[in-house]
Amino acid sequence: MVRTRLLVALAMVGGMLAIGGIAGATPTTTTTTTIIGPNQHFIGLVNKKSTRAIIKMACPLPLSTASMGHPLGGQTVAVEPPSTVAGSSGYTGTRGRSIVASFVAVVPVTTATSTVTFSRYGSLPIPTTLLLPCSGSGTVVFAPVPTSKTAENATVSVTYADITVVPPPATEATASRTILVTRADSGNSYRLHMGDVLDVQLTGPSSVTWTEPASSNRMVLNRKAGSSGATATGTFIARSQGKAKVTATGTFNCSPPCPGPIMEFQVGVSVAG
Repeated sequence: MVRTRLLVALAMVGGMLAIGGIAGATPTTTTTTTIIGPNQHFIGLVNKKSTRAIIKMACPLPLSTASMGHPLGGQTVAVEPPSTVAGSSGYTGTRGRSIVASFVAVVPVTTATSTVTFSRYGSLPIPTTLLLPCSGSGTVVFAPVPTSKTAENATVSVTYADITVVPPPATEATASRTILVTRADSGNSYRLHMGDVLDVQLTGPSSVTWTEPASSNRMVLNRKAGSSGATATGTFIARSQGKAKVTATGTFNCSPPCPGPIMEFQVGVSVAG
């Protein structure tokens, strides 16, 4: 009986040692290289797509085939190692240590190019400051930098889509209003509805030149027309809900320049649905 108990105890100890050995073993892991370097394959993505991606644009009215605008926020470009995603594959070549994504689109007047630079694999936001076409198609070219004879670009085809908020046709219940403001109204705030018009007219005092009135948020309050000079004008349409400011600066016409103060004009605008 004693011998039997001893054998069972030894078996239990052996089992615990075996389990401990397995638990203490270092697991095998796969390390992914995050830094871009030479001799690496990669793919480019625009809004998580390797082909036929859509870039949403915010553009001023009225639109034309030559209109340019800015991308909406929340959109991305990315560079990733190759996967099952179908698309154009690039290669960093013998020298590449970064990848530059170029937004290329042929427009009637010129060819516009804007870029985003990657030093590591991953995604980056498409800057809302880029100036891109409001419509049409183009490509985003992911090019290794520095380049070499063995380097290969990856290309993603894109479509630029404007999502301009167009106010509904005016009816008796939603007829648009035109509000006139002058230099004397500086410092005031106004509440508009979508489709309403803010007409700014600045003049005087004598020997003062005014800049063209500008909107701080074109998505909310978009300028349709304007001018600068002794009399400055600005016509703005309320496009979507939000807040904006309309500003202009007046300077005295002196030679040499006057040391006097600069005149400031500003009104606040809140747009409701």
